[in-house]
This record gives sequence, C-alpha cells and structure tokens, in this order.
Amino acid sequence: MNQEIKKDIEILWEYLCLKREETKAECIIGLGSILECIPKKCAELYQKGLGDYILFSGNCGKGTEGVISKTEAEIFREIAIQEGVPKDKIFLEKEATNTYENFKYGIQVLEKENLHPQSFLIVGKPYQERRAKNIAGIELAKNSFSIASFSLTFSEFLEYVSKNNFMSLDDVINEMVAEINIGIIAPEYGIQQKEEIPKKVLESYDRLCRKGFTRYLITDDKIKYTMEKWKEKNLIR
Repeated sequence: MNQEIKKDIEILWEYLCLKREETKAECIIGLGSILECIPKKCAELYQKGLGDYILFSGNCGKGTEGVISKTEAEIFREIAIQEGVPKDKIFLEKEATNTYENFKYGIQVLEKENLHPQSFLIVGKPYQERRAKNIAGIELAKNSFSIASFSLTFSEFLEYVSKNNFMSLDDVINEMVAEINIGIIAPEYGIQQKEEIPKKVLESYDRLCRKGFTRYLITDDKIKYTMEKWKEKNLIR
C-alpha cells in the first residue's frame, strides 16, 4: 500500500473509531452489514449481561446487496443463536438499507413488540461508530445510549475482512472516505448531530478523494431524495 495513502487512512481510522468502554443497557442494537463480527460482538455483550435483549437491524445495503440471500438481520440472528443467545431474546428489523433507517425502523419494531427501552448499546463497523453516535444523538435523544467499540487497529481490521473475503482494501477506504463526507453534509439536514472535524482529518479526506476514493460519496440531492421517501413513510415530518 502506498505510504501516503496508508498515513491518511490511519488518520481517518483514528478519528472515526471511538474506542468506548462497554456499558449496561436494556437493548443491544446490531447495525446490519456483511461483517459477522457484529452479531458475535452483540452475542458477547448479551452473555456478559450488558443487555436484556438484542435488536438486529438491516435488509441489505451497499456491501450486501446482491451478495446475500437473506436479510442482514436474519443472518445476524442465526450467528447470535449459534453463539448461545436465546432466539426469544432477539428481535429483527428487516427493512433498513442505511444507518439512519436502522434507528428509525428499529424503534418501530420495538414499539410493536411493546418494548420501550430507556437505554441502548450500539454495535456497528469500527469506522461507523462516530456516525452511529451522531445519528443516535438525534434518533435516541430521549434515551441514554453508548457505543460498544471493537478497539481494533486498521491493520487488524483489514486482515479480518480480507481473510474472510468480506471486503477489499478498496472497499474499506471508499467507505471510510464516505463517513467523512456524510459527516460534513448530513448535519445540515438535521439527520445527524454536527461535530467539528479536525483539520488534519479533512486534509486526509481531501487527498484520498483526489486519489479517486469517491465511490460512495453522497450529494445534497441524494439526501433530499431519501428524506422525501422517509416523509412518504411517515418516518420524518
């Protein structure tokens, strides 16, 4: 890997991964993806007594569309059961196609089950942690929540996804660059809390964009289109 690219990736990684300590909550939320470490982490947290039950949320997204035959949530449930979590302690949300919808649809599923947790413990990709926190700051504003971090180095994460054929280096870099892009644009629409992004992170982001890692960048038009769809489904007003 080009050393300049590697340095910029490491800067983004250190910013996006929160490295938080695990805290007890009523509901553990596993955000859908292709990564099996997420349901395994959720199962581990449940076995430690850090959650009363688990909600897995996800239909399919950019990493799983056309790759999986079941929803992300269903696959996650199977893995968690194999890890020893009782089936009746797992709830599924099977419509979400992005992190925002994980929360929006997930809450609806819990309400239909007559569950109204006051606290949440959130598990997602390592570099998704900061965005998950900032979305939860709006979607779960009336509740308490925390992020359960993986505390992996970038090299360790890349080895994991490469060894299991989950993602390529190019996939990971493009997704990390998109995390910064979303962090810049989404707060302007009130769907994610605004956070000051350090100058060195923005500089690394700009360099990686100039090197062509722009596959998943979003635009204002895409956000507006998505929000109109949410309005049609009464997810937002």
